[in-house]
Amino acid sequence: MIALAKVVFLKPYLETDASWEMIRTSRYLGLWYMASKLKSKGHSVWYLDEVIRNNGINKTRLYRTELEGDSYTETPLDMSIQEYRREKRDLFQSLSSKDFVDKYSAFQDEKIIRTIAKTGCTTEETLEELGIIQPDFVGIALISTSNVRAAVKTGKAIKDQFPNTKIIYGGHHVSALPEQFLKENPWVDYVVIGDGIDIVEDIVEGKVKDKILYQGFKPMERFPLLDMDIIEAISYPIDQQYSYPSFGRKSTDFMFSKGCFRKCEFCVAGGQEDNRVVFLNWDLIDEQLSLFKQCGIEELIIQDDAFIFGGKNVMARKLALMKKYGFYWQNSGGIDFELLTDDITDLFIEYNKSGPGRLTGMYIPFNPRLWNKGKSATDTMINRYTRHFNNLKRLREEGGVYIFTSEIVGEPNQTWETILEDIESHKQMILEGFLDTALTLSATMLPGTKWYEENGHNIINKNDIAGFSLFPTHHKTKNLPDPRLIEELFALRTKELNSIQNTYNWQTPFPNSDWAYKDGNYNGVATLKL
Repeated sequence: MIALAKVVFLKPYLETDASWEMIRTSRYLGLWYMASKLKSKGHSVWYLDEVIRNNGINKTRLYRTELEGDSYTETPLDMSIQEYRREKRDLFQSLSSKDFVDKYSAFQDEKIIRTIAKTGCTTEETLEELGIIQPDFVGIALISTSNVRAAVKTGKAIKDQFPNTKIIYGGHHVSALPEQFLKENPWVDYVVIGDGIDIVEDIVEGKVKDKILYQGFKPMERFPLLDMDIIEAISYPIDQQYSYPSFGRKSTDFMFSKGCFRKCEFCVAGGQEDNRVVFLNWDLIDEQLSLFKQCGIEELIIQDDAFIFGGKNVMARKLALMKKYGFYWQNSGGIDFELLTDDITDLFIEYNKSGPGRLTGMYIPFNPRLWNKGKSATDTMINRYTRHFNNLKRLREEGGVYIFTSEIVGEPNQTWETILEDIESHKQMILEGFLDTALTLSATMLPGTKWYEENGHNIINKNDIAGFSLFPTHHKTKNLPDPRLIEELFALRTKELNSIQNTYNWQTPFPNSDWAYKDGNYNGVATLKL
């Protein structure tokens, strides 16, 4: 008879660059799915989101960190995150882009100096909670290289205090660099490469002996219904920290499908040989949405990488199921501009014309593709897909949908001139009613991607963990040979676009407006600060 285990799935506290990145966090669907599966098999499971649990989102500590070679030091700062943001915001508005970078650049002489925000429960609070649970296994999510330091520190502290507890790591970073991760952290018991939905059951039931477990890409049929009781105990805030606000409606993340049909050089999915689009069973989707509704969920935050892949009939069926339960919904995973055809747009607009539920917000990035490498991603896509471009305005004007996009600054083949061209293109799109907001991201050379393989040598210091995120800069390019130039372009683009748009703390590290949910009311219709 198989012994039932006590298993904790843990999302560690966040470490982010307070100067160049906002604090964003969401439910980790992978952990939630694995916890749901083990619970259905009789095991005792806990999902600890240490960024949110016990009001962790409001527990931010600031540190000055210095990195030189392999030497890393951190010193606590006697300043709140609110004070730091106010000072930074005032200087961002008053200084030129170059002068702002002179003050806030991470690259100072031979060192990398960052102000790091640690957000969430402290390691001591995590250990206290685990002391109550006394788990047999702790699975730690490491979905981003930018949070390696926090995830490893948390795991090592757990192993030191509870030596008999087995520690499991999974996620993008360890999937890309499993041997290196284990060499640096030999106390780790298991590293899961790829989807852990099958192997996690074998691990907790003592059926595996290897430390590195290669799983690859798993189809959606392997994933169970999400158990709402697991996530309800976390008390996620109504004002989610990472997407278009739900205006007080209780929301949850969800995916109708997983995988992607593209091989983008900047994306982890592009580096997975067996990655493809696979759909959840329609009956299972119906049952899952019913469970969401029963638990009071009113809005879905769709995270599919390829949400409109599959054509009109597939999309119509998804929308019909959401309309059946009256869901508001928004897309946060990104809509493929190339697939935003007239018939798909008609379906989205029709969803908002009658019955309960509405499509509220849609993220449509103009990302670089293989065919437009080194050119303006925005201009080349608009020129090739002119009718799709007009559909952006239709969604705003006929559907009342909030439309936002982004550009990646510091791509390997970009020049200063192409970035300036895209700034003007996005300004024109906003002024002419095609977009509400155009955001700025910094190129990131993520392990496991083509960019990392071909341009990893341009990362200033691979120990600069916080730099492996979507907003801080951590590299140079052949056309932008100083990382401070990329930082300056990030600031310049943001300042130029902020002059004609409202931006908020869930979109950018340099918002010009306030949007927060308090006491049942949104302070979201802010005056544009020019």
